[in-house]
Amino acid sequence: MPRLDAARVAAWRRLQRTAAEIERLVDTDVRGEWDIPLGWFDVLAVLAAHGSGVRPSELADELRTDRSSLSRRLDRLAEEGWIRRRPAPTPSDHRVVLVDLTPRGRNLWREMNASYRRSVQKRFAARLTDADVADLTRVLRQIEP
Repeated sequence: MPRLDAARVAAWRRLQRTAAEIERLVDTDVRGEWDIPLGWFDVLAVLAAHGSGVRPSELADELRTDRSSLSRRLDRLAEEGWIRRRPAPTPSDHRVVLVDLTPRGRNLWREMNASYRRSVQKRFAARLTDADVADLTRVLRQIEP
């Protein structure tokens, strides 16, 4: 195993800084067009990808966020009428809740998705060749926990 030298620490810090900055720029673009934070869009996107009810714990895991901040985010999205919480059809545990997009939420996600994709194209994808994407994907797979 290679030792943690200055080059590896610098690469780690650059990865963190670059990912955070690109995410900030995409958030700024999305907010500028929709006045909705990227974190809210991310919830809508995960729900749209699942197509049907998702447990909040699964949603938090997929979004890599803690459950309490996700719960507050879900509260706000529900207040806006973009998601709904419903009891899961689990007779053994009535506490189980599923989260779904409402029709309004699905329409919002579709419209916002075009803005999101334009921003990701501008801030990330346009700067990479196909070979770069393949290399980046290979390296990210190599370091995934």
